[in-house]
Amino acid sequence: MSKQTTSEENIRCIAFMVVAMAGFAVEDAVIKKLSYTMPISQVLILIGIGGLLMFGMTALKTRVRLVTDEMVKPWFIIRTMSELASAICFVIAIVYASLSISSAILQATPLAVSLAAALFLKQHVSLGRWLLIGIGFVGVLCVIQPGLDGFKPAALSAVLGVMFLALRDSITRSISVSIHAVSVSFWAFFALFSAGIFTIPFFGKFGVITSGDIGLLAISALAGSGAYFCIVMATRGGDVAVVAPFRYTRLLFALGLAVAFFDEQINPMMIVGSSLIIGSGIIMFVSGGTVRQ
Repeated sequence: MSKQTTSEENIRCIAFMVVAMAGFAVEDAVIKKLSYTMPISQVLILIGIGGLLMFGMTALKTRVRLVTDEMVKPWFIIRTMSELASAICFVIAIVYASLSISSAILQATPLAVSLAAALFLKQHVSLGRWLLIGIGFVGVLCVIQPGLDGFKPAALSAVLGVMFLALRDSITRSISVSIHAVSVSFWAFFALFSAGIFTIPFFGKFGVITSGDIGLLAISALAGSGAYFCIVMATRGGDVAVVAPFRYTRLLFALGLAVAFFDEQINPMMIVGSSLIIGSGIIMFVSGGTVRQ
């Protein structure tokens, strides 16, 4: 592969990554907004249905198979279950803690993936990389602020969500490139829908859907569907050390939305924590400390 081709591939994957992060941030903001008028379970179900319809129709139009032999293997089922669990955890954190805190904690996912690789896959991790992982999780503590006035217990749900995402991302690396991005995205939304069904007993009766809610759901479906597709495309090419750091743009989008639409306050401790998480994560990527594709 020529240097020009590699450069073009990196730029393409970076663009997919940034668009995906913007889409996820918008989807998270819509979820928080919808939670003002309906329970979490209803929000998850409706967004899940929207994504299933979009990717289902796309699959029909492009003749992409949604079910293959690969998808009945344990690793794919575990990945889907991890997606389900992480969705529940993060929605709880977004709704009951804050969009900004949840999004900042989410940025620790790459560090958690590296930690999981060291502990469970027996990958060698140097002292320097252990230090980066430790610094990143100190950043998480700064964001959560346990014992301080700004502490919100629901933020711990985001930490649990990071663990499930680390499991999902570790498994995703084993997904055959023969499985189309549309198929992977379809089943991700199936997990979201299933998460909503599972949580019905815990979050009360469904609310009345207004015309405004329909508009928000449409925005969420478009943003979420596009984001899932783009993230799969972004992680299937390019140089991981070059492309992966751009996943941190999600925090920039999320903070902007949190301040603009939810009047959330960003305190100095949170800025310090976010900087530690992002800084250690970027150094980890650039130094090749994560499991490469």
